[in-house]
Amino acid sequence: MLLSLTIKNFVIVEHLHLNCKTGLTVLSGETGAGKSILIDALSLCLGERADTGMIAENAEQANITAVFTCPPSLNELLNSHGLASEGDNSELILRRILLRSGKSRALVNDTPVTSNLLKTLGQSLIDIHGQHAFQSLARSDEQRQLLDTHGQLQTLCQSVTEQYKHWKKLQKTLEYSQHHDSEIQQRREQLLWSLDHIEKLSPLPDEWEQLNAQHTRLSHAAELSSGVGSIAQSISESDHNLCGQVAQLINQLDNLSHKDADLKNLSNTLKEAQILLNETSRALNGYLNHTELDPEQLHELDKRIGLWHSLSRQFRVFPEELPNYAQQLENELNSLNQATDVAALHQQTLAAEAAFETQALELSKKRRDVANKLSQAVTAAMQQLNLSGGQFVCDIQKTVPNAYGIDAIEFLVSGHAGSSPKPLAKTASGGELARISLAITVITSQASSIPTLIFDEIDSGIGGAVAETVGRYLRTLAQNRQVLCVTHLPQVAAQGQQHWQVSKQFNGVKTTSHIQVLTPQEREQEIARMLGGQDITANIRATAKEMLEKK
Repeated sequence: MLLSLTIKNFVIVEHLHLNCKTGLTVLSGETGAGKSILIDALSLCLGERADTGMIAENAEQANITAVFTCPPSLNELLNSHGLASEGDNSELILRRILLRSGKSRALVNDTPVTSNLLKTLGQSLIDIHGQHAFQSLARSDEQRQLLDTHGQLQTLCQSVTEQYKHWKKLQKTLEYSQHHDSEIQQRREQLLWSLDHIEKLSPLPDEWEQLNAQHTRLSHAAELSSGVGSIAQSISESDHNLCGQVAQLINQLDNLSHKDADLKNLSNTLKEAQILLNETSRALNGYLNHTELDPEQLHELDKRIGLWHSLSRQFRVFPEELPNYAQQLENELNSLNQATDVAALHQQTLAAEAAFETQALELSKKRRDVANKLSQAVTAAMQQLNLSGGQFVCDIQKTVPNAYGIDAIEFLVSGHAGSSPKPLAKTASGGELARISLAITVITSQASSIPTLIFDEIDSGIGGAVAETVGRYLRTLAQNRQVLCVTHLPQVAAQGQQHWQVSKQFNGVKTTSHIQVLTPQEREQEIARMLGGQDITANIRATAKEMLEKK
């Protein structure tokens, strides 16, 4: 769940720190006070696209920090990126920094990450339902995705998509091989010719770097031998070699250490240096024994390097790219060899099609089970939202195979008794659509494992007793998770267990937005304002008090 949210210099918020609790938290305030700024800031912290226009005026950067309880389901992902938190109840800190230069930084547990990783993490932490969520429900792809997510069928959906792509790829290869046999044979001959020439070299990975290093060493063998020999002489073989001088210094320090024990440590340090000098001397002499002029070997290296250059020019690749280029040609040749075996390719295509159909049928069956339960649950919810006699149907019809299976999914609805369900986007009015959307959202959210749900004015277009029902729905939903709701309805706000008031203030120079956590007395005043506007009478205040007591 969301533990806290800190916002600095974001739009018209200078500084804000909120400690969040479980249950239902409602946000209210005058229109334009900045209620949705909180949602925008949180969305940015969860990986949404940044814009310099979000930075407050006269500020160089905006900073949003969200602290969550880390769910165990994210441990594997965090471990794979070196971001692991310890313990089951450890905190997960997500931070987003926007710079005036147009750049942005994303951090998880104070470690820089990509905004895509923030977005991936956010999908397991928070589910945000915007005030225009009902508009997306008119799209068939959104309806399919909602059904699959509600039924937790994402893994099976992904498998169906992969099987479909594999089938279609084989099918395309088969069709090409059947109609372009001469072109395939011509390309095979070209590949065989190229591979035959490259085979004369048989380039190995990293060989080019090794050849150049060896060539450089042999080309400068005389210079290397002379230099290394001179150094070896200075260390251990000349009349005044370093090893002899260090030995004398050690003797002097040993004699002095009898008079001051502290010098013993320095003597030991010199003895370690003496050991290192002796080891270096042996290594240098060993190098000299294995370094000698070999004109024949140098000539062979020149010939092989020349062949590398010749082939790289012929095939227009850099020398170091020749091994990978040869492997690419080999892979293409293998593919073409398979393509010319039309009978085998035909069998592979049939097997891939059968595998897709098997998984697509399994997905279809599970979708129908989920659709039946979703239809019943949403229909029951509609009865409580002043849509008595209304009906919701998640209709599934068979369609041509595609990357999403073999199902055409469509949400049908009837707003009252006696009418046949028709496509959602064509039959529902704006108010009905908002209520149906709310019913779908609440029902599907109940099956979600995401710990925090945010509703941004999804109660738009409703009121009265229906609004009270909506408030109870949200409060019930908050029994098992954290729910935040931006609302303009007093009936919804009264159901909250915590109440935040958003206000806008002008100090004569600039306008800033503030959020206040209301006390019970302040909350009664805010509910009264939502009921009656600026003119709050005793009756309105009494109604507000009654609404809060009634919950």
